[in-house]
Amino acid sequence: MKERLLSVEELAEYLQLSTKTVYRMLRRGQVPCYRVGNQWRFRKETIDAWLENEQQQPLEAAGTESE
Repeated sequence: MKERLLSVEELAEYLQLSTKTVYRMLRRGQVPCYRVGNQWRFRKETIDAWLENEQQQPLEAAGTESE
C-alpha cells in the first residue's frame, strides 16, 4: 500500500488550521515535514504520531507560576 503524503492545504484542513498557520509552523520548525522540489509534504502517519507526542498536560498537572 502506498503511503499517503499531504500537501500544505490538506494538512491545514486535517488540523483545522489556516494554510497561513501551517506555513508559520513550518518556518518555526514546529511540524515534521519533507520538502519535495519547492513544495512541502507531510506523512499522515508522522503527523498523527506528532500530535500524540504534542499533547499538553492539563493545567492542574502542569502547575502554575503563582504557587
